[in-house]
Amino acid sequence: MKIKKTLPLVAFATLILSSCELSFSLPGGSTTSTTTSATSSVVTSIEPGHGYYLPSSYAISQAQYNAAAGLFTLGATGTKKLLVIPVIFSDYYCTGSCAGIEADLYDTFFGDAAATGWESVASYYEKSSYGALTLEGIVTPTYESIMTSGEFASNVRTTGEYADYYDPTWVLVEDAVDWYKDYSSSSLTEYDTDRDGFIDAVWLVYLNPNSQNKVYATEYEDVFWAYTYWDYDNWSNGNPQNPVPMTYGWASFDFMYEGYGSSSLDAHTYIHETGHVLGLDDYYSYTEDDWGPAGGVDMMDYNIVDHNAYSKFLLGWVNPYVVDGTLDEITITINPFESSGEFILINDGWNESPYDEYLALEFYTPTGLNYLDSQVGGYPGNGLRGFYEPGIKIYHVDSRLGAYNFDGDFIGYTDTTLLANSNYPYIAASNSSEFSQDENYRLLHLLEAGGVNTFKNDLAVATNATLFQQGDSFSPNAFASFFTRTGGRFNDGSNIGYSIEVTSMTSTSATVTITKI
Repeated sequence: MKIKKTLPLVAFATLILSSCELSFSLPGGSTTSTTTSATSSVVTSIEPGHGYYLPSSYAISQAQYNAAAGLFTLGATGTKKLLVIPVIFSDYYCTGSCAGIEADLYDTFFGDAAATGWESVASYYEKSSYGALTLEGIVTPTYESIMTSGEFASNVRTTGEYADYYDPTWVLVEDAVDWYKDYSSSSLTEYDTDRDGFIDAVWLVYLNPNSQNKVYATEYEDVFWAYTYWDYDNWSNGNPQNPVPMTYGWASFDFMYEGYGSSSLDAHTYIHETGHVLGLDDYYSYTEDDWGPAGGVDMMDYNIVDHNAYSKFLLGWVNPYVVDGTLDEITITINPFESSGEFILINDGWNESPYDEYLALEFYTPTGLNYLDSQVGGYPGNGLRGFYEPGIKIYHVDSRLGAYNFDGDFIGYTDTTLLANSNYPYIAASNSSEFSQDENYRLLHLLEAGGVNTFKNDLAVATNATLFQQGDSFSPNAFASFFTRTGGRFNDGSNIGYSIEVTSMTSTSATVTITKI
């Protein structure tokens, strides 16, 4: 789904979505650590001398990154509140009553899995986060705007501090929240769980068709879609005693009825956009004639299946097995990522944070949150089918931070958020070439086991053949065409330094041998 591209207020020239606000708190030490999962009883302890370790903390937390970059997102751990407000315009009315749609929205956002055709927003994130994130909230009665849909969509601002970033939803989200405060006789302080003066997140669901089903002027298509944005008019208005909206999602009610049969409720679009609310970027490309380096099969790409290892690492839900370079060869067995959260990180020069460049390996299985989207026919919303066989996914991640001045000029890469007052950090790469600091670099690239970059060459999407199976192997030289630097090196010029072989695989575990080269 489309996300409204924007700039952080301290970064008026960098066009990449923000990251979520959280701090890491991981159990154990660098030699013995424990990971657990809400959906798995797997407990792993690593003693010294195995050639890999589980980090106990990270050099850069997402809270530090957000503060330095001037970003607002919904925190990704703990219990957070969503305020869902249905919106109707004066030229659209519910047939009879809006109560039925309001009830469906409640099940779509907060119901258990059985209440929808797949998962609700809340049940999806409870499972995807391994119990780290609980989403609660309400669906309010329908807010009736005095504007027609055309009057709303044509609302522009030509002057003022934030005119270049203005969106008509800014006025609407403020009016709707003020209306509900009056309606409920509440200042909504319970919806500001981190006490920063801003409501954790607002969801505006408009009760007229999205642009695919439009009955309105073509020029309004960009507004009547689904996106995530920030109300910069409220930048200086945060008030813990009377919190105001900042981060919000915007989508039509009819996305709720587009998947898994007309009698089932579908949360896919709202789950995707809530990923943006949490701080995740889109992994498809906005750039015309560009290619999709993540292959489509991901919640932040084509709106299907579970989040990948990089996304969950960024959100603080998983902790990697980090290859430490002390042994020439190591063997690691990992369990299905969707239930265990286990993944492997490779880069001998890793800076001890998600904000770096590395390889990330996870074991995909068509189970859990991956199951339904991997069935025959795939997801009706876009026709894409998830992987229906197990296999290893290998991602090349380039999540390095760039240092920028306030004119938006790139100064260089940085491993810290503690920059000079005239500079700020920002993730420099995007999966859209026009938004990357270097148009040849990508934020998240899924490597293909066949050794040919069909995503780039043929504008293909991922299939079962993309996954590495038992007996398949990776080496930098053999996969050099997937990397910008000659010889299959990282974008920063350093050697990857390892080959990888999938030495065994069952439906419940996979073993990889990682060899120093």
